[in-house]
Order: sequence, then C-alpha cells, then structure tokens
Amino acid sequence: MLDDELLMALPPEAVGRGLEGMEALAKNGFRYPFPQYGIQQDVRAGMAVSYPDRR
Repeated sequence: MLDDELLMALPPEAVGRGLEGMEALAKNGFRYPFPQYGIQQDVRAGMAVSYPDRR
C-alpha cells in the first residue's frame, strides 16, 4: 500500500507526539517516508542508507 492510499485519524493534540516519534525513529536510522520496494526492485541500495555499517 502506498502512502497516498493511507488515512490516519487522530486528535490534534496527538500530532506533536507523532512528529516526535518520527524524529526518534529517524535518529535510529528508520526514516520517513519509507522506501517503496516491489518485486522488481533490489532493496539493498535503500537499506544501505539506513544501515550503512551492515552488509
């Protein structure tokens, strides 16, 4: 499912917490928007950006 196919509902006061959570994930190497991988694409190039020290 693509990002433009998703719908998320939450109260306005929860938006700040969600943004803080995405920032925390980015500090750990998990970035948003998430790369889209399909059956025709090799995931190693995209994963190397998030996990440069792993092979």
